[in-house]
Amino acid sequence: MEAEDELHQVYTSSSVSLFDPSATFHTIGRAHTAPEGRMSLQLIIDQMADAIEMINSTSTPAQRLVGGGVVVDASGRLLVCYSDFAYQGWHFPKGGLEEGEDTLTGAVREVEEESGGVVAKQFTGKIIFELRPGKVYREPIGFGSSRAEPPKHRTSENISLGAYHLLEEAAKEAQIDLKEMHQHRYAIFDALVEKNIRVAWVTVPTYHLLTYHSGKNQSTWESQAVEWFLPSDVRELRIPGKSHGKPRIGGAAKAILEWPDFDAMVEKAKVEAKQVPA
Repeated sequence: MEAEDELHQVYTSSSVSLFDPSATFHTIGRAHTAPEGRMSLQLIIDQMADAIEMINSTSTPAQRLVGGGVVVDASGRLLVCYSDFAYQGWHFPKGGLEEGEDTLTGAVREVEEESGGVVAKQFTGKIIFELRPGKVYREPIGFGSSRAEPPKHRTSENISLGAYHLLEEAAKEAQIDLKEMHQHRYAIFDALVEKNIRVAWVTVPTYHLLTYHSGKNQSTWESQAVEWFLPSDVRELRIPGKSHGKPRIGGAAKAILEWPDFDAMVEKAKVEAKQVPA
């Protein structure tokens, strides 16, 4: 559900704030304590916004952790999605991890969301493709968090794992108690989204080799096309409906397709996969 690892467009959120400015927090730093050691939530939000600006820059970007799935069916075909958004082209389903997720859990979730219903399982060989981080880019703090998506596209009320880690770092910088930050993280996050706090991000992608289990593929609001192709065909895919021009394969997909012994990995994985219904 993410833009291609190196290319991103401006994200606009329609999130509605849920915070209560009259709420209070404990702080652990003397410089920021209010009477009786408590301070208003609004002040906490302001201080965390300042802290994010201080600790986050293009030289120390926040890590946007991404999980993706390379899904193989019983015929040795690969599941690929096409999107015009940020020049993604044909790519393997992937997206930012949500708070509490590991890369495998996120990869399986993203496959189902981006493919329109395909359910995949981890290949028993536990093959992982850890790619190099992408270029640094700037987007609002809500970028990639389901909670900040428009309601019709929202799949959960969670925030991204990258945003959560950034909130932790900001709380430490502002000397705010981490337990209370965690308890009120959604109110803080909503307020920072409303403030349109922009963040320097760097994408750190991890893909897992998965096998097809069930479900059907179909286009979604984020994928204009979702298809199954053999690896040799994926390498030559062009814009849907066009037979001429250069192949339109995303950078991460290219890197995985060129992985040493990739075709042999696919052959092993297809033995565990089920056949996609006609």
